[in-house]
Amino acid sequence: MALQLIFTSAPQGLVAGRSGFCTVARHQAMPERLAQLLESIGTPHEQPAGATFTFRTLVASDKTYYVLSRFVARGLDYTQRDNRLAHHLVFTQEEAAILPPPPALAARWKGWRDEWTSAPEWLADENKPLSLDSYPPLSPATSWRELAGTGAKAAWLVNESGPAMVGLINFPETLQSLRLLAESANLLGKTAWAATFTTDTATTNADGFTWAIGANKGRPIIDLATATAQPAPIGQFARQAAMGVTAQKTTAAQPSRPDKPTPKPPGSDSSSKGLIIIVLALVALAAGLGYLFVNKSTPPPPEVRVVATPPAVDMAKADDIMRAGRALNDVNGFLAREDYVSAAKIWMETVAISPSFSEKYTTDNLPRIKAKYAAATVAQLTARLERPGATADPRGTREIANEATEAINVGTQLQVPQDEQWKRLTEIGSRALFIASLDIRPTLVILGEWGSSDTGPNAPSQADFKLSAAAADKIAKFVEVSGATTATSVSARIRLLPLTSFHQRDTQTKYVGTEIRRTPKSDWIEAQSSPGRQPPIIISLGSRSNLITLNFQDNSGAQPEANRLIEIELATGEHFCIALIANLRALPPLNLGLNGLQLDQDTGVVRPAPWAEPAVNAFIWPTGAIGLYPDGHEFPDRDLPSIRATRSLLDTDLLRLENKSGPGTPPFEIIAQRRKLFNKLDYIQAGAPWTLRTISTRGEAGPSLLEFR
Repeated sequence: MALQLIFTSAPQGLVAGRSGFCTVARHQAMPERLAQLLESIGTPHEQPAGATFTFRTLVASDKTYYVLSRFVARGLDYTQRDNRLAHHLVFTQEEAAILPPPPALAARWKGWRDEWTSAPEWLADENKPLSLDSYPPLSPATSWRELAGTGAKAAWLVNESGPAMVGLINFPETLQSLRLLAESANLLGKTAWAATFTTDTATTNADGFTWAIGANKGRPIIDLATATAQPAPIGQFARQAAMGVTAQKTTAAQPSRPDKPTPKPPGSDSSSKGLIIIVLALVALAAGLGYLFVNKSTPPPPEVRVVATPPAVDMAKADDIMRAGRALNDVNGFLAREDYVSAAKIWMETVAISPSFSEKYTTDNLPRIKAKYAAATVAQLTARLERPGATADPRGTREIANEATEAINVGTQLQVPQDEQWKRLTEIGSRALFIASLDIRPTLVILGEWGSSDTGPNAPSQADFKLSAAAADKIAKFVEVSGATTATSVSARIRLLPLTSFHQRDTQTKYVGTEIRRTPKSDWIEAQSSPGRQPPIIISLGSRSNLITLNFQDNSGAQPEANRLIEIELATGEHFCIALIANLRALPPLNLGLNGLQLDQDTGVVRPAPWAEPAVNAFIWPTGAIGLYPDGHEFPDRDLPSIRATRSLLDTDLLRLENKSGPGTPPFEIIAQRRKLFNKLDYIQAGAPWTLRTISTRGEAGPSLLEFR
């Protein structure tokens, strides 16, 4: 019935490599974006006793979810520090339609967790119904009657548009507060799920919640300490809360009964004759006067007023206004969380539902949405895009690209100002797709030549690539860690790819089986072959020769300047690549952009950004090291190569360029501009474009692997 996610401090999270505060249990059916949003809520509860409950709506991947959460602080975590836990229940709109109000659900569900001591777990049975405790009827509002003098005061929290935005102070302990909220929510019927709430604004803040216990400013305040002295509200909601009915009952008219005949007393006939004569005379006189009066003035028949049932169009209009009102509450909630895309989408839906109703709130809402739309969205998407591990999560980065496209479409419809922040927003989508295209694996970079044998355009061919002793030693270490021994070989997978750029993802080329084996004098990596054919890939390492041999069924081997990549995958999922470069000019460095660099303000050191570090550290250069250098750096450089470029290195380069003349010297204007940027402490721009390149043991520059421009 509901998806769950549990977030706490643990030595190992559900995602490999995660520890500390992380997700330890969740349903696998939960969308990744929704899980990220839930994790970002954190654990807003610090007291060792009690619990904080919240109810909110979240939008993930264009779908609205209802999230009921419980936060506790219990015991110590694995580092012996105070531990906290967040337990989230997530419902769809269809599920919410058949459930009790969220405050009642929070109080009644038996499955809330105080701690998680098991191993991380993918939860099952998401279709299993929730197990709920019994609960007294929510109507009439008996808890409000006990604490405020009358149940009618439960209607303080609602109005004709839905839940009213209020602050609630001096409320009782959590479970009793949930009961009060549940009785008020029950007045709304199916729209009770529009009433977001928090039971403690001291830990969660009041922003984004319609009913906020503890909020004492910025909204109407209901003080339960003085509630009994305050007048009760009136109207249908108040009657329903007080009496448990939704309308007054009409009393049916009682049918008249025929009079029973009265027995006559004896001897009454003779004594009443005179009286009868007098009465007849009076009746005759009255009849005559009545005749004259009727002819003079005949009153019209009494008017009967018939109240017609409102036509269907009026009911639909009222329903639209109510939906629009609830949507406006959602807009304020999204703005409080700085989710401007969701706020904009809800706002446009509100305008579509009821243009006349929305027009009253245009001045308050539309400028707020448009003012920070691009900047806030750029900040959020950039933070996710440049997080550590982004290059290992192509699915997540493609999702960011889709969200950026959606943000641009929504912002265009809303006519968001197309300023510098808007320009950055339009660039994020392409950056996300670029990062998703990367496949970071340890890559041994080897320069060399191909020796080939070719017997004709359609005949099989062979290509040999000789390895230096240093390169062979790096491959031999991989063979050693693969687990192969002289007694046991290891099965793996291998494939051959064209090398046009480093770290490019290839989802088309298939692997073939391979065997890694060791003998006392040599190591071998040999791909499986079809009967009667040579193995397509053979890597031999030993005292006699270090050689890579490729066998082709056509004349592909007769390409002396081809750049090729061999990728090996072990059964553990570990990858190892060998880049065989025969034509360096045909292999441009991969550009990660200036966003791939980060400046340490305190030290002035320029280094790869956390998201780009895996791409930098993946390279293995067998005959030297790898360093990061600004534009115009001179080689050979006797200093040790480093991927952390210091301020003094950049300053020295600029001083040399300022005093240099002759061929190859950049124009004076360019050097002056770089010095100006340096003096402004913008070291990344002052050194751009930056290059990650291989450096020999003698300080000579080798191939450029990455660029930051």
